[in-house]
Amino acid sequence: MDTPKRVKRTGRVIRKFHNEFIILTIIFSSILTASLLSWAGVANTKHNLSVSGPGNVKATAETEICVFCHIPHNANPAVPLWNHGVSNAAYSMYNSLYLQRANYTIPSALGQYPNTGYRSRLCLSCHDGTVAIGNVYILRGSKLSSPINMQGVTANGTMLTTSSAYLDIDLTNDHPVAIEYNTGKTITFGSGTRSMELDATVPPIVGVDAGPFFDRVRLYEPSPGFVECPSCHDPHTENSQFLVIWNTNLATTISDLCTTCHDKINWNLSTHSTSSAAYTEAAVQTAYGANTIDSLDCINCHKTHGGQSSPYWYLLRQIEETTCFRGAASASTGAPCHGTGAAAGGQNIETVILRSYNHPATTISGEHTNLDVLNPSYIDWASNKHAECVDCHSPHQAKNTPARVAASSWYPATVDVNSNLVSKSGALGGVTGVEPDSEPDWTPPTSYTTYNASVYEYQICFKCHSYYSLQELDGITIFTSLSGAIITDQAMEFSQGNKSVHPVRFGLNSQTGSYAPKSLSSVQLKPPWNVNVGTQTMYCSDCHGADSENTTDPKGPHGSNSKFILKGTGKYWPLKSDGITPWKLSDLGGADAGSNLFCVNCHPNDRNQNNSHSENDHWNGGLVPAMACIECHVAVPHGSKRSRLIGYNTDTAPYNYSNSLQNTQFRKATGPNNYAANDCQSACHVIHSAPVPGAEP
Repeated sequence: MDTPKRVKRTGRVIRKFHNEFIILTIIFSSILTASLLSWAGVANTKHNLSVSGPGNVKATAETEICVFCHIPHNANPAVPLWNHGVSNAAYSMYNSLYLQRANYTIPSALGQYPNTGYRSRLCLSCHDGTVAIGNVYILRGSKLSSPINMQGVTANGTMLTTSSAYLDIDLTNDHPVAIEYNTGKTITFGSGTRSMELDATVPPIVGVDAGPFFDRVRLYEPSPGFVECPSCHDPHTENSQFLVIWNTNLATTISDLCTTCHDKINWNLSTHSTSSAAYTEAAVQTAYGANTIDSLDCINCHKTHGGQSSPYWYLLRQIEETTCFRGAASASTGAPCHGTGAAAGGQNIETVILRSYNHPATTISGEHTNLDVLNPSYIDWASNKHAECVDCHSPHQAKNTPARVAASSWYPATVDVNSNLVSKSGALGGVTGVEPDSEPDWTPPTSYTTYNASVYEYQICFKCHSYYSLQELDGITIFTSLSGAIITDQAMEFSQGNKSVHPVRFGLNSQTGSYAPKSLSSVQLKPPWNVNVGTQTMYCSDCHGADSENTTDPKGPHGSNSKFILKGTGKYWPLKSDGITPWKLSDLGGADAGSNLFCVNCHPNDRNQNNSHSENDHWNGGLVPAMACIECHVAVPHGSKRSRLIGYNTDTAPYNYSNSLQNTQFRKATGPNNYAANDCQSACHVIHSAPVPGAEP
């Protein structure tokens, strides 16, 4: 006999209710278990604000634990069953030029429930110092007319400003909250793009609150997901800083949190990720459970709360370069970074950069960033001439290898057409730069392509030392360097269209403005420059660098006791060490003579009538030796509008040093031994008074 339909239907209903009851029971049991475990965790943390709490801030008599934040009924706001007074403060929100230039959506305020930011506002109800810690709505079913009495607080019941947990209402130097996580934002350069570097391998979870236990960083709705305080902090977790995950020690944990969201380009290959150099300041180990560069990772340089820098590097530990000097230590003497604590022969930039002549990275703070390459008006030569470490180095990509120059050397062991590539020096990887769009003859290029990552070293230098920031149409500015020299346009001086240059950008055989013979001969150069002559290139920092790069000083043009930051055995040009006397050809002639002359670092110094290549250009009839070098050659030896760096007496300063130039006409000979009197016309010698056929203008 068939079962009646009502019975079948009732059976299905009973089974449905039974299944749902089982599911609900499991869910309720899980929540109850999680809540009990959570309560147990909170009981052992500073978030236990009852009289039994282990922290300094706690009630004088109240024994309940959860009531300081939660209530099962009549919550305000509803989520997450909140029972504590909510701050109405108008917060100053995090902002930066980096975010602005990526057209990132920057929150102007923290929202109230249910708007974005309310979760962070709940946390800040205690941590911003505006609401009494004991200010709860309901206690054991009764509304309170006054806060619970607390100890370890101010007279108003708020968090002490001296507490490490105090954040104030100024959030500009704290990790941004109420901000979207958007991996699609990029910054566009003329060559290449830079992402917001927010595309981690394992991205955060996007969703609403999911109970008291998190095991990874969480983003909050609406899509694409927003960062809030509980993205990184679980207030119920029994670990240091209430972090949502824990791995070995605080340093490793923070790094894991950071890299969940931030996937920095080439970070894993960088020195700051791999160096095992250790801090000697004991407080670093005590605070983070680690004391080496690689184990401290992100927190060598950054603080998620209370960063000291501005207006761009808000989350740096200290103001810009001071972070590079100290790292996580309280003073550079205790850090293996770029300060005085670096080992001898290491990277003690702090000492070098404070020498008499330097790139002025320590003079001004908070004026420009590594992204000012996209807007050179930020590089204001008139009122804030300075440099920053990030102008020349990318801290997330810089590394020690490949080493272009050995530690005990001034110059590379070998040079070729690729010697000016950024890839030759690990320290320069990932740095922005600019490239001229034209190659005029002794005229500043005025159009440039910006580079997300420079290909050649000079592209980094040109960000400041060219029309791109100088905005001077004749290439000669009103600005002077610490050496007292007039700042000039180096893109103009190294242009491929010039008659002569040092091969910083192109091999000399590729100089379109030059004519044969374009390069010098190998006998006119010392090693390593006497090979691949005509095709070889060089760095700007082959001439400019520290006093003792071949021994203890870090390599690079950070600072020097020599004018123009000149490096090498000889460091003086265009005057001798007395700063008064110009160099003359007669100062040369022996193996050691003229060794302080900058030019003889690369060019042979035995220039006399008896050497293997008599160089008639310098010793014609024995009349020339008494002349100063700057009577024929320009004083700024980057390049010239004439061959062989020759200048005319009609040239202006700084190329015509103190009106020393005497040449009025010049013609390049077919070789160093082929010069004659009629190749040059000079205002001071009868033998050179005749007009020069085919003279360069």
